[in-house]
Amino acid sequence: MAEHPSKPSLRPAGSGGGIRGTSPDVSREELLAQARAAEDRAGLGASESGGLGAQRTVVRGADDGGAERPGLTSNEGRSRREATLQQLGKKIASQLYMLVRNVKIHAPDNQIFLKPIESLRQDMNSVVALDRRIDVQAADTSIYINRVAVRFDFSELENIQFLTNEFKRRDMGGFSTSHSVTTQDIRNFLQIFAGSMESALRADGEDTAKKSKLLIQRYQKVKELLDKLDAEPQLDQRVDRKKYLMTVYARCVFFMRVYLERLKAHDTSIPFAKAARLVQDLVDLCREERTHFLGMTTTRAETDYLPYHSVNTCLLSIVFGSELGLDRRQLLELGMAALFSQLGLIDVPESTLAEKERLTREQRAQIDLFPLASAKKILSVRGLDKSTMRRIVATYESKVDFAIPRKNETGDLELVMPKMGLGLFGKIIAISETYDALTSKRPFRDSYGPEVGLALMSGEMKYKFDPVLLRIFMKVMAIQPIKVLDPTAGPIRLT
Repeated sequence: MAEHPSKPSLRPAGSGGGIRGTSPDVSREELLAQARAAEDRAGLGASESGGLGAQRTVVRGADDGGAERPGLTSNEGRSRREATLQQLGKKIASQLYMLVRNVKIHAPDNQIFLKPIESLRQDMNSVVALDRRIDVQAADTSIYINRVAVRFDFSELENIQFLTNEFKRRDMGGFSTSHSVTTQDIRNFLQIFAGSMESALRADGEDTAKKSKLLIQRYQKVKELLDKLDAEPQLDQRVDRKKYLMTVYARCVFFMRVYLERLKAHDTSIPFAKAARLVQDLVDLCREERTHFLGMTTTRAETDYLPYHSVNTCLLSIVFGSELGLDRRQLLELGMAALFSQLGLIDVPESTLAEKERLTREQRAQIDLFPLASAKKILSVRGLDKSTMRRIVATYESKVDFAIPRKNETGDLELVMPKMGLGLFGKIIAISETYDALTSKRPFRDSYGPEVGLALMSGEMKYKFDPVLLRIFMKVMAIQPIKVLDPTAGPIRLT
């Protein structure tokens, strides 16, 4: 049955256009005004018919007497369009979260929803005015607005996870419309979340769609589409991503360099919010450019070891955790723990770190205590919340040996009495940190090659690591360990 043109409904993602025309509470003049406002915010020249040309264009406004306005080139327009969609996408996601959460308590037509629904309607129509449609797709901790991935701050991910989980419970993956959105459209959409209905799509999906006046795309279809978008970026996007990865890596190193200098000046405050944004970027990039991501960890600086070592440990931990199946939020927690796991080294005298001879007992004690110093520095900055607890535990456990080494009758090393209760984050950081330390040049030794480093980790040093995780790490690195060291040599020094 055709829908009445005065009540256009939200369409499912990928379902096509829909009925054109005006709505009861959105006039043509208002839509044109929103289009002008959206393009002013983005700096775009968008014609009434929408779309950005591949070349520099001249745009004639519908309400300005046909006066010509200069357009932008494709690259400039695309960049500014994406910036606008990022801004609007974050607002839409935040408003949806608030409405979906509270509609479980209050009916969608409750007076308390008047302003939030109106705000959401305006933002959604701004997207429609910009692109002639709005296409919202959500899965896991990813939300796309018109095929643009919305980037969220670390503090927002819990809310986004709640929202996408509510979608998933109802087998909902997204919706779209190519016409203006009404407040009634939004209320009908919220009605799906008001009850205990676990799926918005049932066997009688047609009837359900009519009742809610919303055709919904199944969650699995959207997830497959988003996975495909992540796996097959366009060539120019890949180039941009690689450049952006190098930029983010450089920012991380600079951030750690400045922060460590502040630590030396006895400024113990840790700017966790800024660090979280950088680590979040690394997590997002890891999912798209893993090979190039690993290549960044070969960047070394002998005279500036600690900033590079901290960032490389973070990078390796994120890649490793991703291979183990950690989700986006867990990878952020892991990356933050890894980035600050080496802070205690700042308290170790430089003369001890650069000592070329065998360390004295006092010097060895100074180095052995650095994980405790790292934990204290993290704890001194903020209250003891769940995230801080994870970072402290992971930092300390990363230096706890997995098992006790013992040589058998043939002289081979075997593991006995494995220590129970070590957390996954600590075990991941232990492997990542050791690998980067071995493959870095230090004042007291040359760097080992990747193959030799892994040979050491799977041989003389294997008691330090979870053997299952170590085998997985070798597969992730795609390197076969080779043993070329003198078996009579002394113990391997990392720090």
